[in-house]
Amino acid sequence: MKVRNLLLAALFAAPALAGEPATTTVDPLATEPALSVNRLKGSLTVGYETNYTGRGYVVSHSVAQGDSVLYAAAKFNYDLGKHSNLWTLSHTIAYHAPASGHTLYGGIKAGENRVPMGAIVPGASGYVPAGTVLKRPNIENQFTLITEAKYIRPEWNISFGHSFVHGGLLGVMAKHYRNQGASVVNEVFIAPEWTPTDMPWLSMGVKTSLSFQGIQGWWFEPYITGKFPLNKVKPATEGSVLGVVTLAMSATADYFADPYNACGNGSQAFWIKLSTPWFVKDNVIITPSVSFNWLGKGGLDANRRSHAKAYSGDPTMIPFKNFGVVFGISATYTF
Repeated sequence: MKVRNLLLAALFAAPALAGEPATTTVDPLATEPALSVNRLKGSLTVGYETNYTGRGYVVSHSVAQGDSVLYAAAKFNYDLGKHSNLWTLSHTIAYHAPASGHTLYGGIKAGENRVPMGAIVPGASGYVPAGTVLKRPNIENQFTLITEAKYIRPEWNISFGHSFVHGGLLGVMAKHYRNQGASVVNEVFIAPEWTPTDMPWLSMGVKTSLSFQGIQGWWFEPYITGKFPLNKVKPATEGSVLGVVTLAMSATADYFADPYNACGNGSQAFWIKLSTPWFVKDNVIITPSVSFNWLGKGGLDANRRSHAKAYSGDPTMIPFKNFGVVFGISATYTF
């Protein structure tokens, strides 16, 4: 799942937007010792979305036996530098749970159609008698751990880190399409981001992830984000409301490259996300959002060659929605 988009605090803790007067401030960490509680910050987020999503995919109703998902996340940041905003180390823990079901396609009633080798029933071949219930693989609740180090400069920053994912869509791909025996994927990533000095409301970057356990291959997630004040209250202070627009996509290389592939490589999904974080208090943020998601070529390939659709003869038995609109609401507490 796209954890970066769900951990809203990192997105909202932006520098002053264009049009604000420059001020001179004293660096609060300049005289702090290397080990100090004052260097620790964090956020807690809980939320709900109307569809189960992951890396831009919007999972179909038949896959998840429903649509919606609940999630919670905790993020902790520790400033390592002699001055604020130079080197930070962060750790994120996130949990996603489908609010409906967990069995992929709800169990499939097979017709008199030939089952190819190594599909949803690994190793099956020949004909399956009508009425046979095929294996019932499931989507497990997703547990994610992310550890990253970030180097921050006035116009740009770059993050290096590791992600551990158990369950979710990546877990399905590892366990049921790669026969790994466990719904576990390990990744390392690098994520550079640029914010022009004369356009502090704009940021753009790309997260590049290399999966090395569970599934092997590359994910690319480029994005552009714009933030705009929607009222006259100073951004990121009590009473302020921001408008946030993100344009993003996901793509893979050498990721779906064996007989159990779920998708084709290349573009996987495209989306536009609109959100309006409202700072109820300086440290309490309520964020409604809406996202418009389209499948890329790789995602469309998955729908086209869906084994479940072939077994059942039901054209709705596809893994993803070709187009989906996802509404969400979240609450974040920062400290």
